[in-house]
Amino acid sequence: MRAAPRRALAVAALLLLAPPLDAAPEHGRPPLPDPYPDAARAYLVAIGDEPLWAHAPQLRLPPASLAKLLTALVLLEDRGFLARTVPVTPVAAATAPTRAGLRAGDALQGADALAAMLVHSANDACLALVAQAAPSTAAFASRMNARAAALGMRDSHFVDPCGYDADGQYSTAADLLRLARAARAEPLIAHYAAQRTLAFTTRTGRHYSLPNTNQLLGRLPGVVGLKTGYTMHARQCLVAVAERDGRRVWLVMLGGDQRWWLAHRMIGNAFDVAAVEAR
Repeated sequence: MRAAPRRALAVAALLLLAPPLDAAPEHGRPPLPDPYPDAARAYLVAIGDEPLWAHAPQLRLPPASLAKLLTALVLLEDRGFLARTVPVTPVAAATAPTRAGLRAGDALQGADALAAMLVHSANDACLALVAQAAPSTAAFASRMNARAAALGMRDSHFVDPCGYDADGQYSTAADLLRLARAARAEPLIAHYAAQRTLAFTTRTGRHYSLPNTNQLLGRLPGVVGLKTGYTMHARQCLVAVAERDGRRVWLVMLGGDQRWWLAHRMIGNAFDVAAVEAR
């Protein structure tokens, strides 16, 4: 049986087909079923390289801290920062949550700052890294947009590296899936994103132990990352990746309200579809 008919049968067997996708798919693909029309303002689920379900994947929305995946990729263009000492500026220490609680005047190793930004979504660590890497936030954002363009993120624009709501900052579920694949392919990002906790010590001897903001880790079998995000305007955002029996499922969610419960269900059902297709 050809892949497309098999996928249609698998979806029909596990979920009653819902209304068709409300945004035009890329590259002439037929419309995908949308079994979760109320899950979020936009979402996209893929099995490996193939999209499975989607809702408004081209809708431009604020990405919240999912932007930190791109920030990490830009920072890693010069890996020397990992071994350098990163000072904590007063601006970084006073920033809004989520933060690690770094103190102004303290300093930490670049690798620890990157880990705090990715594991705990720490805005203070993010701002400290950006302040060291570029003369201004605008200059760093310019590098982010150049990298986004290189990744083929045609419907994205970044203004704030840490993901705060800002005029002109937007992305789409489709673009963020491209970003997620690139971030996951970077071994250091993949390593940090899979850690349930993080511990480090600053130059002044302060000890920090931080949980991962991704509540799927250790709770949903196979989940290995990747990033959470939230602001009042963006609402709940998530990029998740899970691996089972040699299959990989991706989930991008923007503007959700019940991301953990829905992510459990969506990822689990995607693996069910993959298992049916493999028969």
